[in-house]
Amino acid sequence: MKAPTPAKPLPVYLQIAELLTRQIKAGYWQSGERLPTEAELADSLSVAVGTLRKSLALLSEQGVLERIQGSGTYVRRAEGSQRIYELFRLELTTGPGLPTAHILEVSRCVRPAHVPLLGVDAQAPVWRVRRLRFLSQVPVALEEIWFDGALASTLQASDFGDSMYLFYQTQFQVWIARVEDRISAAPAPEWAAPPLGMQAGQNAGFIERLSWTANNTLAEFSQTWFDPVVCRYVSRISQ
Repeated sequence: MKAPTPAKPLPVYLQIAELLTRQIKAGYWQSGERLPTEAELADSLSVAVGTLRKSLALLSEQGVLERIQGSGTYVRRAEGSQRIYELFRLELTTGPGLPTAHILEVSRCVRPAHVPLLGVDAQAPVWRVRRLRFLSQVPVALEEIWFDGALASTLQASDFGDSMYLFYQTQFQVWIARVEDRISAAPAPEWAAPPLGMQAGQNAGFIERLSWTANNTLAEFSQTWFDPVVCRYVSRISQ
């Protein structure tokens, strides 16, 4: 297998905004709690204060944080418009972590029997993307992602970013509105390899996900094998 291709990263200020949102959802900070000072927070996240301020300003605009002049930055709520990683359910056993990915393989092929109809044309080919998923640079999972081959005739690894849903939005104007996850256990696939800690055939956490658009078209089917030693599947419900 050829060397993996790192997916195009989000801008640093968006990475920090996403990480802070995931931490708030995980309960690191509660509603109404004041965050550390900008200098302390920037130091803990290893970013420049200017970059952090851009992240905090974005979260303030989105209603996640409230910035009070002379007092500090406070948690308001973690809801609002859907975040880039709103539907990403894997977290490190030590905390949320920022998702990134390396692309292992991209191919366009005839739809296999186990892959449901994607898009509207049953005869259309499908795209398959295999990825190694990281959380805060720790390898945690393998993903095999399928989407409608009619959306593009040519794609290569360098076309993809860390977020597939953002890729669909920017490249094809396809928005994912809802998902269904089916959680179980399964052997890691035969293409499992270092640096992931799991070997091919080793028992792993397993997620099958169906992702639909707002008009109820199935846009993506994915299978994820995750290492339960280093990460877990988390779903939080609030009222």
